[in-house]
Amino acid sequence: MQTNPAKTPLDRSQDAKALQELKLRAIAVRRFLLNLGFEKGIRLHYGAMLSIVEILVLLYDRWLRLDPQKPEWEERDRFVLSKGHAAPALYAALAFAGFFGIGEFASFRTLGSRLQGHPDRNKTPGVDCSTGSLGQGFPVACGMALSSKIDQGNCRVYACLSDGECNEGSIWEAALIASNLGLDRLIAIVDWNKKSSYGSMKNRNDVEPLLEKWEAFNWATYECDGHDYLSLSAALSRAESTKGKPSVLLCHTVKGKGIPWAEGTDTRSNFQLEKKHYEEALAALDGSEKEIRHESA
Repeated sequence: MQTNPAKTPLDRSQDAKALQELKLRAIAVRRFLLNLGFEKGIRLHYGAMLSIVEILVLLYDRWLRLDPQKPEWEERDRFVLSKGHAAPALYAALAFAGFFGIGEFASFRTLGSRLQGHPDRNKTPGVDCSTGSLGQGFPVACGMALSSKIDQGNCRVYACLSDGECNEGSIWEAALIASNLGLDRLIAIVDWNKKSSYGSMKNRNDVEPLLEKWEAFNWATYECDGHDYLSLSAALSRAESTKGKPSVLLCHTVKGKGIPWAEGTDTRSNFQLEKKHYEEALAALDGSEKEIRHESA
């Protein structure tokens, strides 16, 4: 339960134990997602899921104001996963935060399950917005921020979108009105992994220079390492202190982070895990976990 989180930047020395716990949680989430996909024998958007694990872990473990026992608590912060195809990563974060039990994943993507392939706010506890069609979640987040401003509420609204999603015109329409309305309790978090389902963004409809585009729409921009908790927490803290305009975190990430043979490749996005690759990925995560534990020994 985080009804009143500190929302302060992490410090390498003072928060060493917390940092270790966050790193281990990210390992646990990645391992869980691999197990989910392999045991179910289904295709998942591993590239999109694994690139935002640290972002979700920090938000749901330490940052968002929420109450898992009261998912509809009016004063909670809102989170919108605009890149809805990464839904299993969000579900994992929600489960680890206590919104529902891990056992519920046994029904994942089956008829009647609360855990479908894309987020559904009418079914899943903790999900604030139904998403899936790229470019649709972010405008809803802007509407949430406007509603809170009109009601003089205390909640903040966070929206995670992909750099590929920034090809959608609805993203920029929403970005324009959000800045014109001064929605300074709105924070966009861009998964800036420079890849799409079809390969490098450079070879598609390139969105660069991305940071300058957001600045041109009068957003406060903050670059950070999307896999580093110190960098992420510092950027979030700066964004929350910004007044008069919305903020965007441009998070440098690696598509498929945590799976060595899939990291940053142009072809590994939505796929079914083969046993060999599954075992290699688990071994890599086991090695990373040992390193993290050794660092604090």
